[in-house]
Amino acid sequence: MGARGAAVIVLDSSYAMALVMPDEVQPPTMAQVLADELSAPFIWPLEIASAMRISIRRGRLTADDSEALFRRIGSLRVEVLGPPHALPQRHFDAALEHEITPYDATYITMALQFSAALATRDRALAAAAARIGIPIFS
Repeated sequence: MGARGAAVIVLDSSYAMALVMPDEVQPPTMAQVLADELSAPFIWPLEIASAMRISIRRGRLTADDSEALFRRIGSLRVEVLGPPHALPQRHFDAALEHEITPYDATYITMALQFSAALATRDRALAAAAARIGIPIFS
């Protein structure tokens, strides 16, 4: 991390989707976030794929539309990192400690690990991060 010489921001899937979905209001912090180095935990690609699938099922976009959106997601140059550990108990403990899902806890854990800010549109995740002093971009 740090290869681009900028600050590190952990990017969650809700923020990434707000950047590319045609029916979303783009985040007011978008320019600042995109100027920095973006990283995400190992679950991020799965969450993006799931969000695209749900958007197609709900009629927000078509399968053809998703191809362009996946290209836009790819252009963000997000560094996806593996977990710092493979112990389910540690993911469980982090979720309990921060009162969020184990999935969301991976973003908190990563932001803490790298002293990074967090870009999220998820209110529960933002609240958990704010409680422990992680800078938030929403």
